[in-house]
Amino acid sequence: MPQTSESLELDACRRVASTCAYFNVRRATRILGEVYDRELRPFGIAGTQFSVLVATALLEEPTVGRLAEVIGADRTTMSRALRPLERDGWIESAAGLTDHRERRARLTEAGKERLVQAIHAWERAQRIVAAAMGEADLGALLAGARRVHAIAPRLVAGR
Repeated sequence: MPQTSESLELDACRRVASTCAYFNVRRATRILGEVYDRELRPFGIAGTQFSVLVATALLEEPTVGRLAEVIGADRTTMSRALRPLERDGWIESAAGLTDHRERRARLTEAGKERLVQAIHAWERAQRIVAAAMGEADLGALLAGARRVHAIAPRLVAGR
């Protein structure tokens, strides 16, 4: 077995596992995703798709870039995320009115109907999470997430 210049310190690994924001938020995201996905599944929609539908509804006819910004994804990822929603007829996209290079997304009537149905499933998932966490901890989680979003430019820039 090759020797390393530094031996692996399990205490350092324990410190990462217990204090690393990335490690712990990713783990929490997977768990929460399972709850929301399970409740949304009967409507043929995943939690990530639900978020895109909600953001599209709120922004009315956003550009793909704006939608990506709100969702917290890059444009390429957002374009890929839109494809199944377009395929299923829930979102349609078209070139922008003033700049034909930009692409705009909007909910179709079928997408609006699907979103109305899915909101009820989201409400069930939200009640499950709130009951398990407690309202105070859920509020703290949401406040922390909003804070990260608010400082995103500084975090991404490394300042």
